[in-house]
Amino acid sequence: MRTLNIIFVILLLMSAIEIRGYAQESDLDRLKKGFNNKIEEVLNPLIKRHLQSLLNLEKTLAQRQKLEDALLVREERTRLSSAKGTEVLAGSPDSPSQLKTIASRFQRESLSLVRGWESKYEKALMSLETRLTKSNKLNQALLVKKELKSFREKIASRDGNGREDTNSEKSGKVDYALISEGATAKAPQSAESLIDGDLSHSGSEGFAWGSYPSEFIVTFPKNRKIGEINFLLYDKDRSRKYAYQLFVSRREGGDWEMISDHSEKPSSGWQKHNFAPASLKKIKILGLFNTANKNFQIVEVEAR
Repeated sequence: MRTLNIIFVILLLMSAIEIRGYAQESDLDRLKKGFNNKIEEVLNPLIKRHLQSLLNLEKTLAQRQKLEDALLVREERTRLSSAKGTEVLAGSPDSPSQLKTIASRFQRESLSLVRGWESKYEKALMSLETRLTKSNKLNQALLVKKELKSFREKIASRDGNGREDTNSEKSGKVDYALISEGATAKAPQSAESLIDGDLSHSGSEGFAWGSYPSEFIVTFPKNRKIGEINFLLYDKDRSRKYAYQLFVSRREGGDWEMISDHSEKPSSGWQKHNFAPASLKKIKILGLFNTANKNFQIVEVEAR
């Protein structure tokens, strides 16, 4: 009888150990959870800013009685609000044009943030598969192999679907004048608007500004090879004209070199400047005049 009791206790302990083993999180589960948490951590601030941009655009379109376009923006805002992790990168709306522009910029900024972590996750999966195989844990290794295959297919599908937009947006060149690329900005007011990647603006917000003459400066974290500088002047008033000068500096504390003089050339909308690529540290736009009032306003600066 005593022997039977001992056997029963041993079986009970073995059963408890087995149940506890099943309840424990696997290495693959922990790896997936850690990756998803990291992606949400790096994307959340960008998503929050993008949602605000979409809300601003929706209000602007509604005020202009473009209700169908406003509803399309609302649909995208709703989708983004409920998306998890890299689901926010699934597809990009084709219309209206303002939404497509904002969404394309969001896609580029998001991808620049997540690609490094995706590469680390892929390497971690490969390493885990090798370790489990060497430990003769073949069932677990097969699950990791399946996850690795699925992950690679998802990335390939996403990048393939976005290739057309990337090519149309400056042939895939990196815009170094973005917060996500480490750029910083200075302006009399609302400097962050210069480098937030958001083109939506109203009569009172969405642009950097200051009483002219005023300086708008974008600084890169390190020297960047730049051959194209574009910036959008406030364009809600089509009759408004601006005068400005564009400068660059090749190093911190270096002299400013003028590359474009529009001091006597009435300008409006997008200002596009191409030149022989050079290693640059800073960009400066000197706002000189505005036909509508005593302020100079810039919505966004791009540098490629």
